[in-house]
Amino acid sequence: MASGLRQSIRRRGQVQGDAVHEEPLLLSVLEGALPFTRQLCRLLGRGVESFDRIKLSSYGDGTVSQGRVEVVRDMREDPRGRRVVILEDIVDTGRTLAFLRKRLFDRGAASVEIYTLLDKPSRRVVEVPLTSVGFEIPDQFVLGFGLDVAGKYRDLPYIGIFEESVAARELKEG
Repeated sequence: MASGLRQSIRRRGQVQGDAVHEEPLLLSVLEGALPFTRQLCRLLGRGVESFDRIKLSSYGDGTVSQGRVEVVRDMREDPRGRRVVILEDIVDTGRTLAFLRKRLFDRGAASVEIYTLLDKPSRRVVEVPLTSVGFEIPDQFVLGFGLDVAGKYRDLPYIGIFEESVAARELKEG
């Protein structure tokens, strides 16, 4: 993943910025995108001057999107006139990113790019333009490396497929 993402960034030149554009505002979607954001910053090989976070919720404690997006913690930086690069863990239905993209443009962002670690296009309800995708995955619920179910398994150092029967047994036992 790291070398593919690094090549994509070099090829596109969109996250690192250039002489014409100012440093982009990196916007990490909490909590899931934090490991991806940290890895991306390491790949860029430097600190990020413009970085913010936003926490949105559309799943609650379940494994299926509820169809509405709630802002739990808003970003602090003003996106007006800025290039905003959204860093997301997974794109599923597209509702969350469509909501966030519209919100950023409504607040005056000059442009919005979306970098996602995982893309699950088979579940898409709302199309959103993705600038870069780490991996396309089938319609399975995944967890680890920031992804969770009801706040659990987020700290796994890998991404795995969630099997409800196994997880239910572990939750009852633990």
